[in-house]
Amino acid sequence: MKIIFVHIGRENLGIEYLSSVLKNHGFQVGLAYDPGLFTTEDNVLYSGFLERLFSQKERIIKKVVEFNPDVVAFSAYTSNYVSVLSLAQEIKSKIDVPTVFGGIHATLVPDEVISHDCVDFLIRSEGEYPLLELLTSIRDNLSYAEVKNLWYKKDGEILKNDLRPPIENLDDLALPDKDLFKEAIRYRDDYLILASRGCPYGCSYCCESYFKKIYGGKYFRRRSVYSVINELKVMQHRYRFKRVTFFDSIFFTDANWLKDFLKEYKREISLPFRSIGHVNFANYEILKLMKEAGCYGIDFGVQTFNERIRKDILHRPETNDQIKKAFDICDKIKLRYDVDLMFGLPGATEEDYKLPIYFLNRNKFINRLKCYYLSYFPKLSIIDKAKELGVLENKDIANIESGKIGDWFHLDSIKDEGHRRLKEDFQKLYKIFPLMPSALRSFIIKRRTYRYFHILPNFLIILMQLLIGICKKDYRFNIYINNYLFHLKKRLVQF
Repeated sequence: MKIIFVHIGRENLGIEYLSSVLKNHGFQVGLAYDPGLFTTEDNVLYSGFLERLFSQKERIIKKVVEFNPDVVAFSAYTSNYVSVLSLAQEIKSKIDVPTVFGGIHATLVPDEVISHDCVDFLIRSEGEYPLLELLTSIRDNLSYAEVKNLWYKKDGEILKNDLRPPIENLDDLALPDKDLFKEAIRYRDDYLILASRGCPYGCSYCCESYFKKIYGGKYFRRRSVYSVINELKVMQHRYRFKRVTFFDSIFFTDANWLKDFLKEYKREISLPFRSIGHVNFANYEILKLMKEAGCYGIDFGVQTFNERIRKDILHRPETNDQIKKAFDICDKIKLRYDVDLMFGLPGATEEDYKLPIYFLNRNKFINRLKCYYLSYFPKLSIIDKAKELGVLENKDIANIESGKIGDWFHLDSIKDEGHRRLKEDFQKLYKIFPLMPSALRSFIIKRRTYRYFHILPNFLIILMQLLIGICKKDYRFNIYINNYLFHLKKRLVQF
């Protein structure tokens, strides 16, 4: 029996785990993949013209048809939902094949997703074993009634099975099927891995908070040190990668686990790595151990330096003093770090956008200030708060649930034109912030010359960001360049 996954965007670890389980049980698995170059899935370079020029929609549909699958699977998240629905409709118009939707959007608003004619099955939450059981039931002509996490259609009715508990021991899972993406991903540049699932926090805008709501504290789970090291050893032998990215929501939450892991990592792997961190866990001992083990960068999600907004709107409890202390430690041990900042937050003002300059002006090892927009995911508590504050109306919430929204990188929900201009000014300022001397930053804020940054052409901002990558010897600079060259070459050959 054959199943093919359709995916647009970056490498998808979830699909790799699904594929691994299915292959281990004798199913034939394929992938129709579009890296999403220059699309809104591309967080570096977005261009509508280049998006159309390099579109791979027709190639994806052709590959699915030629694979002649028994089932077609889609992973839907809110910002790609409209695109994958369109693909599903076109595929169904060419071949009579059942489709199954999974992913965060299918989990958050299953009623919306399964209401479409092009969606036959839907899997909520973790999908490894539900998808295996569904395919087994289709193959053996069995009932779907016992397949937990599954929603399906029968005789014009939508049947909704119960949720199963999350996978208790992540070590029990087979290693992700990296071979599925090997023709499209340069693993030798960077290896993507998860050491845990879930998050101990409940930020109002983050999908992890929804899983925490339905599962409680049991949703945050961590793999054993042996399991993670074993994966890296096996895959390093197979792909000879040069760097590692830990894609956990927060990589270091357990000091004892981390100390044991870093000791083994230094001894067995000893490659440069980066991760996502949280200032509440970023003390001197932990950060120094990370640096000594090969960490070349940590991504800290601050979002805003307005403590009231961060606490009351985003449900993030850390203080500015904790943030400053963590960044000062990174500066002291010369460990580079990124700072995530978010635009479009309810109640954010011009003064709030100045705060990062005041707090970070003297820090020297900031690698990038990464600019995102508040992306509203359905059913999260940020939706209720935004509605309460008059930022969202019922029609906006309906658009969010149907995927007609912006995305983290290129579109936003800011309606006021003056605020949009202000956002553009500060966004461009932040993107070139690491190149500026401290005195210049202070001058720009004091004289409010940031008000003219929107006139800087985008290509100049991109060039300056590239210069930042070169000056700071950022490994990711090489990874990005190699990725674009790799996919552009493949696409040009296809023309």
